[in-house]
Amino acid sequence: MNHSSRSSRRLRLRAAGLTCSVFALVLTAGCAGDSSGSNGGKTVIRFNWWGSDSRHEMTKQMIAVFEKEHPNIDVQPEYSNWDDYWKKLSTGAAAGDMPDVLQITDPYMYSYIDNGQLMDLKKVKDVLHTDKLPANSMAMTTVKGGLYGVPAGDSGFGIVADPVAFKQAGVPLPDDTKWSWDDYVKTSAAISKGKKGLVGTAMPLYTNDLGTWLRQHGEDYWSKDGSKIGFSEKTVAAYWEWVVKLRDSGGTTSPDAAIEQLSSGAGVEQGLVAQHKAAMSDLSVTQLGAIEGAGGRETKLLLFPGEKGATQVGAYTKPGIFYGASARTEHPKEAAELLDFLVNSPEAGKIQKFDRGVPVNPDVLKAITPELSPVEKRIADYLKRVNALKPTAVHIPNAKAGPAVPDIFQRLNEDVLFNRVSPKEAAEKFISEIKSQM
Repeated sequence: MNHSSRSSRRLRLRAAGLTCSVFALVLTAGCAGDSSGSNGGKTVIRFNWWGSDSRHEMTKQMIAVFEKEHPNIDVQPEYSNWDDYWKKLSTGAAAGDMPDVLQITDPYMYSYIDNGQLMDLKKVKDVLHTDKLPANSMAMTTVKGGLYGVPAGDSGFGIVADPVAFKQAGVPLPDDTKWSWDDYVKTSAAISKGKKGLVGTAMPLYTNDLGTWLRQHGEDYWSKDGSKIGFSEKTVAAYWEWVVKLRDSGGTTSPDAAIEQLSSGAGVEQGLVAQHKAAMSDLSVTQLGAIEGAGGRETKLLLFPGEKGATQVGAYTKPGIFYGASARTEHPKEAAELLDFLVNSPEAGKIQKFDRGVPVNPDVLKAITPELSPVEKRIADYLKRVNALKPTAVHIPNAKAGPAVPDIFQRLNEDVLFNRVSPKEAAEKFISEIKSQM
């Protein structure tokens, strides 16, 4: 599942947009195919993505290189922020007017796959070469024998630690090959006690922490095919019991402060570690550069606690972003050529580097390595370290219920933090509310 750090309000907007898309598709099943065309003898294809201003500029640079290599193709760029992207995509899907090539991500992409709106990329395997893309990175988009997306880059989750803050608090950095979840609580509490105005860790508020916990207990959010819930009430309740223990230890911010930060929609640049107010936080590791840029000092990436002695490896790497193509594109060959360029071209890799994750094609990563910054090299090293643990692939989310899980989790997590429900009650509600969406 996509573990982005955004407010519940935004999550509800995403889920609502996809619901509209699915409903509208039924009403417009007879609509014409997606629009593209020709321009001065060139084949015109549309490419849509979301992101920051810097991503927009980098992507336009990649398009310029692609068009130079493919003078017969004219790529029309379409881009926006996250929320507007999904609204626009759902509207386009309803009208039978999806872009030829587009960014997609889990869990939101599965309704588009289920409704036949994304192309099975195995149909263009003579143009789109996937032989150097690891199967683990494509597991999320390999559905019922088809391939519906190629990875823009791998990422993962971990703990960012600020060595300066640890030193100020007089607490040694933990050995992440051995530390437990209880060690995380004790370390956080010691940091808060060791220096005034500093807490040990930001409050865990997102599904990626629970996801790691589930995997370490031999479970996952979903069964392998996404048809069933893959975790037990007991395991989720135990996680929330740990959250309560962390809250009561004094090692983190108050629930009020944590929820206020979440509701503000602030990015990692405004987070507690970047602002030197916390020594640790969970994060998507490709955000490390943003944290260090805002904080002005080097940090360290640590594995989540609890890996030693776990039933299975909790850590994992997976793409946060995939590229796909419309099933109705009138130009599948040209769309496939653009997809092939985006994931396999060293020239494209040199332009965007890690903006969409660490390139999964080893030839691309090798080509750009000499140009990587120190922080980018540390990100690549961390993901290499995680992959050396041989983690299992993340299970595919349920197409209907997957998009609702982050919102349900955050609401119940807040209820636990404010003692409105017990961990056991929250776990019961978590399962029942997810089932109601399936």
